[in-house]
Amino acid sequence: MTAASHFPITIALLVCVAGGCRLFPGETMAKGQSPLKPAQPSPDSVAMEIIWARFPANDPVIGDAAWREIDETQIEPSVRRELLNNGIRAGVIGSVVPDAIDHVLHQRDSTPDAGQSHRTKKNADLTTEPIVHGHILRARRNQRTDIQASEEYSSMPLLVSGDAELGGHTYLQAKAVYCLRVDPRPDRTALVELTPEIQHGTPRLRFTTGDDGILKQASLNERKVFDQLQLSVRLAPGEMLVLMSLPDSGSRLGHYFHTVDSADGPQQKLIVIRLAQVPPSDTFATKP
Repeated sequence: MTAASHFPITIALLVCVAGGCRLFPGETMAKGQSPLKPAQPSPDSVAMEIIWARFPANDPVIGDAAWREIDETQIEPSVRRELLNNGIRAGVIGSVVPDAIDHVLHQRDSTPDAGQSHRTKKNADLTTEPIVHGHILRARRNQRTDIQASEEYSSMPLLVSGDAELGGHTYLQAKAVYCLRVDPRPDRTALVELTPEIQHGTPRLRFTTGDDGILKQASLNERKVFDQLQLSVRLAPGEMLVLMSLPDSGSRLGHYFHTVDSADGPQQKLIVIRLAQVPPSDTFATKP
């Protein structure tokens, strides 16, 4: 997204904070509408809304009761099992947001910084971002998009569960990232694919294949990709993929992807990925 496209969103948030209004009106979310100003339509892209929200760790408001209203069965059972073994919980919600999730998305910062609300950075410090923030992403078919889930750790001692075995490795200069790809379908839904990975080490020039299939050089970190945790769900416009960590996820992936230490104590990070808009023409959706 260009700087120009961010400008009206930032101004809208400044007005909202100055006037004391809520960031994401509950009525808007309940009706399945985007709480962020929609980006301009494009005939060859899908609009995805990415929202991060922090809340106190082990908050009883968003415990098992919230997950009774979240559909975890849309994730393949073997993948769901591996996600849980690694401390990550994921599921799909429709256009009506469960009360507990709505509560988290409507928190207010005690010292809001509206200027940061829609800032995207290569190495964002998620402890200094507003409690609830997000942006609208336009992704082309199968285009790779990184969703940063953590700040950068100087050292990340990680325990990984896989194939009933537990292994460990320490990554230096590491951050947790979800790799997102979206594939729009003829029925105006979209297959959303999300893969956890750890990006680590000092960036170096490497050869990589771009989304256009052309080999090129780019400054990249080393990547540890967890293919066994790759999840795929089909979303209709207005539906959302929700991700958070299990309580006491220790040094597993869930801890690094969805918890953070702040001045107010340990916090969980809820990540919501919402399908905001599909291509207006079925011509694009039916292309191979």
